[in-house]
Amino acid sequence: MNYQMSHVHDVLIVGGGPSGLNTARLLAREGLDVLLLEQKTHIGENVICTGIIGNDAFEEFKIPTSSVIQEIQNVKIVSPFETSLVYRHPQPFAYMVDRGLFDRNLADLFENNGGQIACRNQVVDIHVHEKFAEVLSDRGTKDPRKYRAQVVLIASGINQKINKRLGLGFARDYLHGAQAEMHVDGIDETTLFFGNSIAPGVFGWAVPIQNDRVKVGLLTKKDPKKYFSNLVKKLAPDMNTETMKNRVQYKAIVQGVQSRTFSDRIMVIGEAAGQVKTTTGGGVYYGMLCGRIAAEIIITKIKVGAWSVQDLAVYEQSWKSAILKELLIGYYARKLCMKLSDTQIEKLFVLAKNNGIFPYISKKGSFDWHSDLILGLAKKTPFFKSFF
Repeated sequence: MNYQMSHVHDVLIVGGGPSGLNTARLLAREGLDVLLLEQKTHIGENVICTGIIGNDAFEEFKIPTSSVIQEIQNVKIVSPFETSLVYRHPQPFAYMVDRGLFDRNLADLFENNGGQIACRNQVVDIHVHEKFAEVLSDRGTKDPRKYRAQVVLIASGINQKINKRLGLGFARDYLHGAQAEMHVDGIDETTLFFGNSIAPGVFGWAVPIQNDRVKVGLLTKKDPKKYFSNLVKKLAPDMNTETMKNRVQYKAIVQGVQSRTFSDRIMVIGEAAGQVKTTTGGGVYYGMLCGRIAAEIIITKIKVGAWSVQDLAVYEQSWKSAILKELLIGYYARKLCMKLSDTQIEKLFVLAKNNGIFPYISKKGSFDWHSDLILGLAKKTPFFKSFF
């Protein structure tokens, strides 16, 4: 196959999700020659995501709020036995966003700083040479490409074929999500559903959006089709589930800690590196946070051209220093939750209602940082102590 060649860029990023785009933006802002490759036809196309992002992400990464649909301040939670509780935070703590527009805003910020985006590039392999890394892209048999850069960032999301090909770490545990947009009566605030008939060990959701539409979805360890059908029947008993089949989107979500997220001239960021909240499955904030760590290292290393395994080992040390505690505590808390019966879940709801847990959450809780809250709740109540 005859590949068209490009010059040697400073940085090449594989994947146009938030982690890749925001990292690209930070690097381009420093004057680096950055090329981002995306396999879709345009940035923000067909993104499978509930679209709830913490306020802090917008402030910390200076992201435009034009993608925001609404603020989230209250959350209703429903037990397996229909006990309902409403948590009211002192102020809005998250935004419901249009994820396609959110991603396109990041792309605009990157391009406004001189970066380049090349869509319809399906990366099939990466070869590391003495003076550069070479990325092979399949744009169709008539237009294959080779791209070269001093260093490559892999931000390919759930697709970890390149990780495996290069001998890098890859995910070995997943949750499975299912979601569809539909009309549901009576849902006027973000609502979470717990119980083994809906989402064993995890949760389902119904999030109102524009024009009386609701995003309905769930996370589960297995059988997402079965449990999604159960959730739809619960929320809209008269709905014909057969008509829903073509509207449901499914996505696997990485869980657990990955090692070997770097190699000669290569770093892995975002979901491709397992940088995903193990409590909720959200990956936007952690991916951007760890992407910033990668960007800071690249800005330092590019001055001396230091791209060996030994030079880039600091990346994995740094990102794990930032979020490893969160990943591990969330992961094992999730494992424990998967052992709870519906009766035990109901006891937790009674505790939340009568034991002052909501004020504690209001004081100690954070949308993106959960480990201290989990440990604090474990110490606060005898019921939790029996599981930790």
